[in-house]
Amino acid sequence: MGINYKSYRPTDVIDILTKINHQPKKKLGQNFLIDSNILNLIIKNSMIKKNDNILEIGPGLGALTERILEKTENLVCIEKDHKIINYLNTNFKNLNIIENDALKVRYPKLFNENDFKVIANLPYSIASRLVVNLAESKNKPSFMCLTIQKEVADKLISKPKDKSYGVLSILSNVFYKTTLLKKISPSCFFPAPKVWSAIIKMDKRVVPLVNENLYTDFKYIVKYCFSQKRKQLGTSLKKLGFSNPKKTFSNLDFFIEARPNELEIKDWVDITKYFQDKDF
Repeated sequence: MGINYKSYRPTDVIDILTKINHQPKKKLGQNFLIDSNILNLIIKNSMIKKNDNILEIGPGLGALTERILEKTENLVCIEKDHKIINYLNTNFKNLNIIENDALKVRYPKLFNENDFKVIANLPYSIASRLVVNLAESKNKPSFMCLTIQKEVADKLISKPKDKSYGVLSILSNVFYKTTLLKKISPSCFFPAPKVWSAIIKMDKRVVPLVNENLYTDFKYIVKYCFSQKRKQLGTSLKKLGFSNPKKTFSNLDFFIEARPNELEIKDWVDITKYFQDKDF
């Protein structure tokens, strides 16, 4: 069934691609993991139980898929490439594959709103948007173990004042605690990407850091201020309708002379509460 991962080699991937006459598509982020140690690390840190529901996005040639199926049969895969789907259906019996763009899938319906985990080697081009989509979904994954571009991983784990800290850092951190597991060399993939990758795990918070009633305005304010991230916060807040930001926020823990990347989530929550009160 699929690739024999116990003797998994780069030549296996090349042979399969040749047999199915498939050229990896850059626009779909088809860089296949070819390092068994990395694949084993993903499975080990995912702590899959027999009854776990698992979603794999972009299963590729099935090296990770095969490992997941050894732990649980409750697996749903999302794949966009029809030729890859044909290969997987030939090599995996009764594999549940959804042929779709991962950004267009309605995730709450996949497991009838039951808990599920996401384990995936995400296409670089959609990783940031997909993480936010999953985090904001009505039925959020209880856990995610993702292989993504290192640049995106840096954003997800960054803290205020870090160079990589921004909208993605804040929105993901509202719902998940993210941990970097390992940085991955381009040589661990075929074809080798031009950049480094990383494995992260994301544990869902029991209670999000932002109240549901605040979140829409919270997201709007954060995105607006970071669209002018070089400007002092007070300048952006004036454009949002705060006539005298210095006076309005004088009793809070941040300075309006600060730049957006200096504020913590609780600071953005405070701003949002004032914004919703419309008393400024």
